[in-house]
Amino acid sequence: MRQHLVALAKENNIPYKLDICPYYGSDASAAMRAGADVKHALLGAGIESSHSYERTHMDSVQATESMVDAYLKSKMVD
Repeated sequence: MRQHLVALAKENNIPYKLDICPYYGSDASAAMRAGADVKHALLGAGIESSHSYERTHMDSVQATESMVDAYLKSKMVD
């Protein structure tokens, strides 16, 4: 999944940063704890700080929209 998303970002000139979020809860992590066997990735605009006062830049919101659009139009190969 990561390789697919990075390739899409490069092919579509979408700026991106890779990060890991070991303590971040998501719907995907909840589904996996419940036994789901699914490919997953978290995708979103980068933020500064969190939990009550978050800041982001409009460019990162636009890049996120472009990434979602590219992903929805793509075909992922196993």
